[in-house]
Amino acid sequence: MNSADSESLARRLLAAGYVEDSLERADVAILNSCVVRQASEDRVYSKLHELREWKTPERTIAVTGCIVAKEGDALRRRFPHLDAVVPIGEYEPFVSALESRYDYSQGEALPPAGRTGVSHFVRVIQGCDHNCTFCIVPRVRGREKHVSMEAVVAECREAVAEGAREVVLVGQNVDDYRDPDGQGGLAALVRQVERIPGLKRLRFMTSHPQDLERELLEVMAASDVVCRELQLPIQSGDDTVLKRMARGYQTRHYRAIVENARRLMPDIGLVTDVIVGFPGETEAAYLNTRTLVEEMEFDVVHIAMYSPRPGTFAATKLADDVPQEEKLRRLNDLLGLQREIAARKTARWVGREVEVLVEGRDELQRPYGRIRQGKRTNILRAGAIAAGDVLNVRVLQATAGQLTGLPAA
Repeated sequence: MNSADSESLARRLLAAGYVEDSLERADVAILNSCVVRQASEDRVYSKLHELREWKTPERTIAVTGCIVAKEGDALRRRFPHLDAVVPIGEYEPFVSALESRYDYSQGEALPPAGRTGVSHFVRVIQGCDHNCTFCIVPRVRGREKHVSMEAVVAECREAVAEGAREVVLVGQNVDDYRDPDGQGGLAALVRQVERIPGLKRLRFMTSHPQDLERELLEVMAASDVVCRELQLPIQSGDDTVLKRMARGYQTRHYRAIVENARRLMPDIGLVTDVIVGFPGETEAAYLNTRTLVEEMEFDVVHIAMYSPRPGTFAATKLADDVPQEEKLRRLNDLLGLQREIAARKTARWVGREVEVLVEGRDELQRPYGRIRQGKRTNILRAGAIAAGDVLNVRVLQATAGQLTGLPAA
């Protein structure tokens, strides 16, 4: 979601004649913030402190993103060197103010506005109608607002025309998408987007176990464009904790979704989120989560220690009763288990031929990209391959996090 917001603001700035540059050369620095966890919020404050030395009367510092909804003008009082607090999506007044402050009409000709890059994020939903007890998103992003299918498809067409080879449909709960004009849900939208000429890959994130429909899995399985990767947060493998989180499903429901997805797509990549140390999580409850992670064999698990978010039900009504050192122990234990699982899973790709969409080159100038299941793949002896190319690669090596191979003959 933040990447989509950043891209939207960047496109507006490019259209106004701005160009991206290093911090040392820039006139404007914009921080796009996240407050889903305390650590994310703390990074924003840390960066604002760092920018105090960068700030001059001629330079502008702005903050946008979720922290604006949470803190508002209090940010300006805490950081007097901060010039602008920009609500999510309300970019026009900010850009107009910048245009008034920095008049480059007499300067050198600027490159035409546009976008570069292989992937383009397209927001289909803003906000969330769920009320998970740990989640601050409904407070900072509001209730769900759905973008019309016509507008989504139009933006995807434009992105492909400008060079994107992949589009990613994003929403806090993308499975909840419904066209305001009654043209259908996410499965119908995916069918429309995958038909765009020139589009090589289509992804969507993030799904919710309560709302994911079988029809969507069937569309994924039948498509040569839709990626076979599912981002499906479980949050906990214990039913009592899930109820306390107000997630709206039990582990048996989650297991059934995964079983159905793997029956339709045996090689599907599965990504999940887990919170350890949620209020009331006993050792037995944690071990249930550990057992589920081991059973499901996820490709990626994003693991976080619970941190209370102001204004949420969990922060105001539930005691944060798991000691910090125990949270850390559970985090590290689960990370170690997942590294073992990921190493086993990626090893299964060795010897296979995979299709890779090239995204760029690494610090060693090796091309890299991703397969349809989401795994990063480094390409050796690739020659004159450019970002956006699609090629078949024979996998030679695998680590827990990535594959390495040669272009197939």
